Amino acid sequence: MPITPGSQIMEMIRSEPASARIPIIFLTGKNDRKTVMKVMQLKPDGYLLKSMSHEEIIAAIDNFFETNKWKNMKLKKENGYE
Repeated sequence: MPITPGSQIMEMIRSEPASARIPIIFLTGKNDRKTVMKVMQLKPDGYLLKSMSHEEIIAAIDNFFETNKWKNMKLKKENGYE
């Protein structure tokens, strides 16, 4: 069990301009409504419950790369708008 909850680490990552755009797929063993809602408000790029299968992890990563968010990040970088 980490000392700092994953949702708090995600808040720290998203609050810093240098790291705010790092893709995050949240992996958790907690599936209570309060935890899910708190994490979803942070807008992760994916959300998986432990114990997830290898296929679920690959699907979450594939889903991220197929979204417009990834395409927009790539276009902004190519055009010098980081």
